[in-house]
Amino acid sequence: MKRFRTLEGLLFVAGWLFFASALVFIAYPFLTPLGVFKPLENGLPAGVLVALAAQLFTQSKNLQESREKRSLFYLDSCVKAFEEARILLEDGNNDRATWIAAGRALGHATDLADNVTADAHLRVLELHRLKYRRCFHDALQRSAAFFYGAKLVLSTDDAAKWSTAGEEGGLISTVKGLSDKALRAVWLAAQWPTGYEDPLDRGFSEAERQQMCLLFPGLHEFLDHKERWHSAAGKLYERKPTQ
Repeated sequence: MKRFRTLEGLLFVAGWLFFASALVFIAYPFLTPLGVFKPLENGLPAGVLVALAAQLFTQSKNLQESREKRSLFYLDSCVKAFEEARILLEDGNNDRATWIAAGRALGHATDLADNVTADAHLRVLELHRLKYRRCFHDALQRSAAFFYGAKLVLSTDDAAKWSTAGEEGGLISTVKGLSDKALRAVWLAAQWPTGYEDPLDRGFSEAERQQMCLLFPGLHEFLDHKERWHSAAGKLYERKPTQ
């Protein structure tokens, strides 16, 4: 139904209505008693309607292609923005300006992603997001002193003091801690989206497990063992059979 909520969908439907009307003009004389097909009265209107239908089909196709090209442009631009942010943070730096640049790139990526509309492009975008999500998750696995911009191993209190100290003992305060807004942009990029539908929606069926006995005996043994035993805190506990 998504197709018919777009302009090209409406043109597509209108084209079929014109085409159906043309068929009525042609078929009507043959369906009535003593009906006679008259080229001017029946054929000419039918030809006009077919021509209009063809024009609407063409316009619908052109609009669809234009929409897909637009969606592809935003997909490519979004991926480039994600990649720019990844490159800025891949060396594990805690430079304030670099993180702000990465945060801005991710902000642009989010805005660009909203304009990716084609279903196939949305699936490709989610594949890229899966890849980058891990990168940004790892970038946030740091100590509090790291986010204060400290280059050395310091306590959180000492790192906070150092983050606003003047350069080389100067009195002018310089902020070295990472921007909260930039950190939030990276944090958002590391999250799973709301309503995410995991393509790993089910495990092995019983029939599939039977098929792997000969070809993948180790996998079959693992699944069978996991079904009978539960491992916790370095010990095995036999599962109770379900009633």
